[in-house]
Amino acid sequence: MQNMKRILTYMMAILLGHAGSMAQEKGNRNLKVILKAEYEAVETLTGKDGNSKENSSKWILQMAPGKSYYYNPQTYFVDSLDNDPNGKSILMAAWADALAEFRNTGADAMKLLQEKGLTRESQYKCLKDFAEDKMTVWDTNFGDHFRYPVPMGDLVWEICDTTKNIMGYECQMAESDYHGRRWIGWFSPEIPMQDGPWQLFGLPGLIMEAYSKDGAFRFLIKGLQQCEETFKDPFERESIFITKRKSYLKQKDYTRRNRSAQLKAMTGGAVNVNADYTGNDDFLETDYHE
Repeated sequence: MQNMKRILTYMMAILLGHAGSMAQEKGNRNLKVILKAEYEAVETLTGKDGNSKENSSKWILQMAPGKSYYYNPQTYFVDSLDNDPNGKSILMAAWADALAEFRNTGADAMKLLQEKGLTRESQYKCLKDFAEDKMTVWDTNFGDHFRYPVPMGDLVWEICDTTKNIMGYECQMAESDYHGRRWIGWFSPEIPMQDGPWQLFGLPGLIMEAYSKDGAFRFLIKGLQQCEETFKDPFERESIFITKRKSYLKQKDYTRRNRSAQLKAMTGGAVNVNADYTGNDDFLETDYHE
């Protein structure tokens, strides 16, 4: 542990020494990642009957001088296959096998693909650019791809005196109202990176844990390693809608609550099912209702 902490201190010196020159670099593929964190994201969903269940997923935060990139590794794996001719052949063959199994036995084709690790999870991705003071988010809605900017000035923390230990690191608590939810964050000054999961950042140390005060969302660090790799490619589609954050969230909420009508329209009335979302759960950001 002490060796890791010394490495992190040395890496911070590298960051401070090169941040100026790196800020001038165009593009992100040549940026060298020096630290990588793995997080578990947990969302608590409450059904109409009042019972709740948890959905968890893995996420990676790549940290480089002046920038960081947050993505879902399972989705990245499928995207990388889909953007390579040989990988695309593997995906198409797997889909053909799954559909054949469905026709022959009635097996769940999607479940078969999930068991092989060949389905995407969340397609949310976030690039933080500290020199430009902005974040870029990629996401999808009903098959369409979107990109929108998020200003970094919206997040202001109040640092508290409370401390606890996470993964052997002394962490301090902070609170913030951010885009509709009250957030509790735990950061470690021993890891001198002002970054964290999702769109959270700006504390004097890496955010090791964060959760919304209502208990709906939680991020917890699961691993931390020094590395030498380049930023993962977001695989931006040629056909992409450039939008604004609140506009995207409003559209996404409308879509999930009106899926039935959209499916019916897309299929000329061939598909007529009740697929509308009727729950009370909301997105990570809720201020789009304002």
